[in-house]
Amino acid sequence: MKLDKKQAIARRNQELGGAVLGVNNCHFTELNRNRNIWWFDIPVARLAIGQYEWVHLLMHTPATDELLHLKVPTVFLREKLEGLVVRNEGKRKAALSLELSADKDSYLQDMRPAGTNVNFAQFRL
Repeated sequence: MKLDKKQAIARRNQELGGAVLGVNNCHFTELNRNRNIWWFDIPVARLAIGQYEWVHLLMHTPATDELLHLKVPTVFLREKLEGLVVRNEGKRKAALSLELSADKDSYLQDMRPAGTNVNFAQFRL
């Protein structure tokens, strides 16, 4: 089953029993089957103090229709920024680039080659 961001947000909000997620505080991706990862580009501006307390990551696996939800504190991302990959650093469109693994031995770890394998499993809801 194929999902887009709007459908994924609506489905998860229904499960949560309210309008918790929106297009600005939530990022969505489908599993990249070739590499078995979920890939996100999160604007660095969203991580600034005072912007958002949390970043919600929705990850869909079309083969099983599973929808994973991570609720990651922006303070965690700011603290781990040195061990993560930022594209276009210092530019207007700078983005935190995450490749979260779907493999059992590295489940929900950032697998960017230049990163430090930051683990996001603790934020799964």
